[in-house]
Amino acid sequence: MIWRYRIRAVTTVALLLVLAACGGSDEESSGEASTTGGGDDGEFLVGGDLDRPDYFPSDFYLPAGLTIKSVSQNPSSEMISLSGTFESGDAAAIQADMVAGLQAAGYELLSSDDMAVFVRNGVGRVRVRTSEFLGELTLSVDIDTWTDEQLDELRGLVAEEVVVPGRATAEVGGESLEAEGECRLKGSRRFFLSDDVTITLQIDESQDPVLFYADVTMPDGKVFIIDASAESQYDSTPERLSASGQMAENYNEAAGTLPFAITATCDV
Repeated sequence: MIWRYRIRAVTTVALLLVLAACGGSDEESSGEASTTGGGDDGEFLVGGDLDRPDYFPSDFYLPAGLTIKSVSQNPSSEMISLSGTFESGDAAAIQADMVAGLQAAGYELLSSDDMAVFVRNGVGRVRVRTSEFLGELTLSVDIDTWTDEQLDELRGLVAEEVVVPGRATAEVGGESLEAEGECRLKGSRRFFLSDDVTITLQIDESQDPVLFYADVTMPDGKVFIIDASAESQYDSTPERLSASGQMAENYNEAAGTLPFAITATCDV
C-alpha cells in the first residue's frame, strides 16, 4: 500500500514519526513517485516498494538491495528526503559502500562520523546514515538544496586549518621589505603572518562582506595599516595572497596615506 501526502512543511523528524505511525503493510506494491502541486507544495510518499523519484539527483548512488519505503520533496524547507530498508546486511558495511559510491560520483565528503555529510555544487548538502531503526536495517538520506555560496561557507567552517611556510614582499610608499613567515589556510580563510611581525595579510572570503586586513612595520619602526575607507584590491588562493591599496601610518593621521602592495606565497 502506498500513502501519498500533499505537504507544505515537513521536517525529517516529522517524516520519521509518520513512517513509524503508518507501520508496515501485508501488501507488496510498486509506486510511481511524482511531484505534486507547485509553489510551497511538496510530496511525501510512503509505501512498500517505491520507485526512485524524478526529483532525486540522477547521479546519486544507492546501493543494491535497497527497498525504498519513503520519499519526500519539500520546497518550503528546501529539503529532499529518502529512506529505505535492506533485508540483510551490516550497517557499517552499507554505510562504507554509500560513502565510496558517492565519492566516486563526485560528491565531496566533509564528515564521516556518526553521519556522513557531503556537499556537491548544484545539489546541496547531503546527509547519509545507515542504522537499525524500528527493528529494520534502514538507510536515511536528507538533501538540503543549498546554493553553491552556502556550500562554500560550509566548506570553510568544517575545513581543517593548514599551516605551511611562506614568505612575503611588501612595498609602502616606494619602500620595500621582505619577510619569512607562515601561511594559515582554512577553506576560504587565508592569512600570512611574518615571523618578525613586520608583514600581516588576512583575507577571509567566508565573511560577508569579505574580511580584508593588512599591516606593515617598516625598518624605522613606523607601522602602516590598511585604509579601509580607500579602494583596495586583493586576490586569494592557497598558493598566493596579494593585496594593494592605501595605508595610513598608525597614530599619525596627519601624514596622509601611501600606496601599498603585498604579495605572499605559501608552500602548499
